[in-house]
Amino acid sequence: MALRYLISSAILAVTVAQTNVGDPINDFCRRHLHQTCIVDNKLYIDGGKIYYGGSVDNGSVAEQNTRLMWENVLDTKNDYKFPPQNTNLTKDPDVPSVSGGVLWPDSTNKLFYLFGGEYDNTNDVQSFTTLWLYDIIYNTWNRSSASDGSLTGINWPALGAGTFTDVGVAYYYGGYLTNLSMPQWPGDRLMLNSLISFNMNTRSWQNNTYDQTPRAEGSMHFIPASDAGMLVYFGGVELDNGTTSYANMSNIQVFDIANNRWFTQTATGDVPSPRRGACANVIWAKDKSSYNFYVYGGITDNQQAADELYILTLPSFQWTLVYPATVPNYLGGKAWMSCDVIRDSQMLFIGGQITNATLTECDVPKIGGQHGLLLGQEAVEEGVWWHAIQDNTTGYRVPDKIVSLVGGNVDGHATATAPAAGFAARDLSVYFGTTASAAPRTASRVIPTTATATPQSGSKSESHTGAIAGGVVGGVIGLAAIIGIIFLILRRRRKSKQTGAEPSRAELAHTPAMGPTGPKTGGGYSVQGGSMHSPMVEAPAYSPQGWNGEHHYQGLSPQQGGYSPSQPYYPPPPDPSQSPAKHQQEVTHELPSTATPAISELPHIHSPAPKRAGL
Repeated sequence: MALRYLISSAILAVTVAQTNVGDPINDFCRRHLHQTCIVDNKLYIDGGKIYYGGSVDNGSVAEQNTRLMWENVLDTKNDYKFPPQNTNLTKDPDVPSVSGGVLWPDSTNKLFYLFGGEYDNTNDVQSFTTLWLYDIIYNTWNRSSASDGSLTGINWPALGAGTFTDVGVAYYYGGYLTNLSMPQWPGDRLMLNSLISFNMNTRSWQNNTYDQTPRAEGSMHFIPASDAGMLVYFGGVELDNGTTSYANMSNIQVFDIANNRWFTQTATGDVPSPRRGACANVIWAKDKSSYNFYVYGGITDNQQAADELYILTLPSFQWTLVYPATVPNYLGGKAWMSCDVIRDSQMLFIGGQITNATLTECDVPKIGGQHGLLLGQEAVEEGVWWHAIQDNTTGYRVPDKIVSLVGGNVDGHATATAPAAGFAARDLSVYFGTTASAAPRTASRVIPTTATATPQSGSKSESHTGAIAGGVVGGVIGLAAIIGIIFLILRRRRKSKQTGAEPSRAELAHTPAMGPTGPKTGGGYSVQGGSMHSPMVEAPAYSPQGWNGEHHYQGLSPQQGGYSPSQPYYPPPPDPSQSPAKHQQEVTHELPSTATPAISELPHIHSPAPKRAGL
């Protein structure tokens, strides 16, 4: 009786514990403050805050996301026209789960690094002694230490601006030090003016303060202008004489990498109102005659999230309003989302914080809060900027909206190559008159040239309920193994009492050994059903504010089936190729069951034993 009670209680405890963990696909409602990067057309989504459930109201609490998610940005040939999201990658509990950090991709070595961000609570905050990296080839998290001791003195900030160059150097500007980013931080948060750099080739760090003004919550991007490239920063807040204020969006900060100098250049035109937490990215003309920054949303100085899309074009330093026709617009505005350029022609937005408390609906949960933007002339031809991802659109064609400001055509050839009133510093005219060219990087480790494992799908009789079900099954299987051992031990004790003898060696030889019994966990694309024509209720509105009015659909479930990898470099993660279809069962998407090859480490990177996908 006691053993039966123990078993029942243990199973109930495992089930309750597992089901209390929200699934970022099946239970997704909204997300924000996450960090993303793209390597080989795989977009990785880490950390941030997630709302689970069917709506968000005043009582809803955003939870810290502890999963590493991914999607293949080329896999859009489905009825939603957006990539399916997956949760079948490893993330050990020791790896920081933070909000407001940055992922630095190293496409050459098939890695990305996690830097900065705030932990969920002060008890979780780690000392920054080594840099965490994710090994895409082997689906493992590893630690990288500086080879020259340069990590000493580098802090772990949050809500700064990060970017990277094509020669393998990553940058992080400004941000805050807080008690959620630094262990035992003694007081209020401290705004920074430091420019941190990390060289992925040598694993060395630098921390410089070229600028005297602390800044945070802005955007920074690399452009291939000047001899070694430039960093362009705008927006956010800044500290001047002890007073924190919103930065003027007409003041564009430009850093010349080769000369280690900051410049402030004034931009004109449709200058946005001051804002922090906006989402921005950059793309340039084929001939690099114009560098065009697309900027959406952000929290304005009235603490409402804006719902506007602007373009800042350099080197003429002109702002132009793209959407909507009039401003301000706060109805469905967002902040702290991610926006990644894909196919050299479009931008993929994910999530965003909504400040309008009257909006309680989830953010297109069937596609994980994704929204699409056409960047080039296709937007003019389609008559809309916000659009589903287009498979047949690749390469950037400068849109008429920019051509009308800078001259030239869709291929570039801009004639406005300086601000109308001239550059603030003479050197800027020289720097923008040159373009940087970088030699291709060489990998510092052996990179497999072909996939070495074949993905396998789940059993056809197994109904997929997302990562939660996988966790429950894993817990039950592990529990069953323990119960089996307990049962055998009790049986031996009973036999020992009956015979008065010790168990024989032969009997002990049949005792099962304790070991890892958890299953591989899947995380395929999951939807609650839909109209199968667009992710919206009534019209194909793909803008970040277009989720308003979205409700759960009924009666449809994703199709059952396997998938095959389309990228040659790494076995995990597998590429889902299924698309939603009517009245078919979904199966668990698992990592390959074949053996993981031995890890080929980078120097000074300490790798744990390879692990299969886990949550």
